[in-house]
Amino acid sequence: MFCSILISNYNKAKYIKNCINSCLNQNYQNYEILIGDNGSNDGSLEIINNYKSVKLFNIKKDFETTELNQLNILKNIFKHSKGDLIFLLDSDDYFEKNKLQEIVNIFLKHSDKEIVCDVPKIVSNNNILRNFNFKKGIDPKKRWPTIFPTSSISVKRESINNFFNLQLENDYPELAVDFRIITYFYNLKKNFYICDNFLTNYLNMNEGNESKYPKYSLRWWKRRYQSYIYLKEILKNAKIDHSISVDYIVTKIINKYF
Repeated sequence: MFCSILISNYNKAKYIKNCINSCLNQNYQNYEILIGDNGSNDGSLEIINNYKSVKLFNIKKDFETTELNQLNILKNIFKHSKGDLIFLLDSDDYFEKNKLQEIVNIFLKHSDKEIVCDVPKIVSNNNILRNFNFKKGIDPKKRWPTIFPTSSISVKRESINNFFNLQLENDYPELAVDFRIITYFYNLKKNFYICDNFLTNYLNMNEGNESKYPKYSLRWWKRRYQSYIYLKEILKNAKIDHSISVDYIVTKIINKYF
């Protein structure tokens, strides 16, 4: 199976070399690397251009939020990819050398699966802080899945293309790519596989975009409300009734009056 690794980058010169090297050092060799850059001015482009085997695409910033710009990068470079399997990777994260091989093996063994999420190690300065907390399996009674980081997501080509064609991004500017994808597949498809091997190294969230959303801040509540509305739209597409919870009501009130 041919694999496409899609990397989104903006001013991550500190990490991008380690990220790319982790892809080049894979023990599975049937792949391509595509990087979409959002106008970096920190030396990222100079580093990337040193790698002749990497395909670089300059993607204009068309949106106000990091979340939408990252989604836009992935949608654009996906159009230039050729892989049967699509591996997503943030430029400050990196893969273990056996990542592609193990994920390919899973898709070959479980041909009915559309998405595979592997469990990441949370790192800071290449030191492991802790393992990612996740719950094995799928509970059909719950609408909110465990959200795996973007770099832990691998998807079949046709499946991720269907997701990109949803065209829901403008209504939910605060929602991260990982939340969008996992929520979509969890509720609409229900055929994803959780690999509990540690194949991805994920930058400590306190150093990343999550730091913009301190828990219970107004921005946190705003994103939470957008999450509910996005979920409602996904369930509508799946023809599943959306029950209104107390948490949803509280979230809606806070967004209305504060």
